[in-house]
Amino acid sequence: MENTGQVVIHLEGKYGEEPLTPRNYDISLMRDVLDYASALLDIDRKKDRPVVTLHTESGSVKNVFTVSLQKAAELASILTLMLGNPHPLDALEPKTAIAFENFQKFAVQNNFNINILSSQAQDSVLHITPHTNFQRTENLWVDAEVYYYGTITDAGGKNKSNIHLDTKDGTIKIDADKEYLSNIKGNPLYRKFGVVAIAKQNIKTGVIDNSSLILKEMMEFEPKFDMQYLNEKINASTPIWTGADVDAFLDEIRGGQL
Repeated sequence: MENTGQVVIHLEGKYGEEPLTPRNYDISLMRDVLDYASALLDIDRKKDRPVVTLHTESGSVKNVFTVSLQKAAELASILTLMLGNPHPLDALEPKTAIAFENFQKFAVQNNFNINILSSQAQDSVLHITPHTNFQRTENLWVDAEVYYYGTITDAGGKNKSNIHLDTKDGTIKIDADKEYLSNIKGNPLYRKFGVVAIAKQNIKTGVIDNSSLILKEMMEFEPKFDMQYLNEKINASTPIWTGADVDAFLDEIRGGQL
C-alpha cells in the first residue's frame, strides 16, 4: 500500500450563535475549504494521481485530508518556508499564494481562526486569523505582455467571457472581451492561435500569475520555421542595436529593479 500523509485544516469559530462543530459545519463552508485546499495541494483531476480523501473531526472542525506522502512533504516545506518570513507569500508560486490569500479572506468573512499543518512537520503550524494579513506584496507585481501559442478548446461564457488555450505546458484560461470574441471570423474552436495577453509578473522571480491573464490580441497561425524570414529580421534589426548599451537598456525596462 502506498505511503500516505495527512494535511489538517483546523477551523475554530462560530456558525451563527453556536460554536462550530462537525454537526453544524455547513456545506457552503466545506465547499470553500475543499476549493482552497485543492489549489493549495495542487490536486488535479488526472486519473493516475493518488486518491485524496477527507474526513472531519471535532474541535471545532478539523478537515483532515489523506494525501500522498509527497504532497504532505511538499506542504510541510511550504509552511516551513513561510513561518518567520516577513512577506511569506512573495516566495510562493502564484497558485499557492492565491490559495493562502483565499484562506485569509475566508477567515475574515467568517471570523474563523484557521490552523494549517502537515503530518510531515507537525510543529510547523500556520495560524491564519481575521487579524493576520496573508497577502502578496503589491509592488512586486507589474503588468507584463506575454505570448502563448496553442489550440482554442473553449471560448465564451455567459457572465465572464474567456478563452481556454491548450499549450505545450497545459491549458490556460484567459479573460477576454465579449465584443472582441464576437468579431473573430468563423468558429475559433480547435484552431491554432498565437495569443498576446496582459498578466501580472513578479519583478524579482519573473513568475507569471496565470490567474491574471487578460486577452489583448489573438491571431491564427501555422507553426513553421522560416530561416529566410528570420535572417531578414536579424539583418534589419542589427544596425539599430549597434553600439547600444544593453545594461542601461535593461535597467530602464526594469525600472531600476533587479
